[in-house]
Amino acid sequence: MRRVWLLPLAAALLSACGTLAGPPTPTAGDLLAAPTALQVAGRSLRVEATPTLDGATFNVQVRVQASRASPPPLTVTGVYVVTEDGVWSASSTQGDRQPCGAAVCLQGSGRGTSRGLRSGEGVQVVVGLKDARGRTLWLRDAQATIGRD
Repeated sequence: MRRVWLLPLAAALLSACGTLAGPPTPTAGDLLAAPTALQVAGRSLRVEATPTLDGATFNVQVRVQASRASPPPLTVTGVYVVTEDGVWSASSTQGDRQPCGAAVCLQGSGRGTSRGLRSGEGVQVVVGLKDARGRTLWLRDAQATIGRD
């Protein structure tokens, strides 16, 4: 009978294993390994990023476009920037589908403090996406330069 009290304690400890408050932050290596083109639902996707500084605020606009028609249903889940000093991640992220010329594209943005980033600096921008099945996908802009807003 003494061991009965161990069961609820063991169950509580085991249920806590592997639980995170959110997805882990990717490393610079993870982000640099992201592809610059991605095949999703028979469409080739590419991202174009426009990072800008406005005082102490860093803003990154991203545009995900498909090779034909519009991109499949995707959600922007994160915006990351790899610099020579490390990885910057947006403190706030948003995204929605918008007209992009004759087609529809997925546009998003990430915003946060600049933390030492400089205008004219070359960076790698990676957007985190979630597809309709809940999978996390990464897509990288080959090269972007920080502009001034």
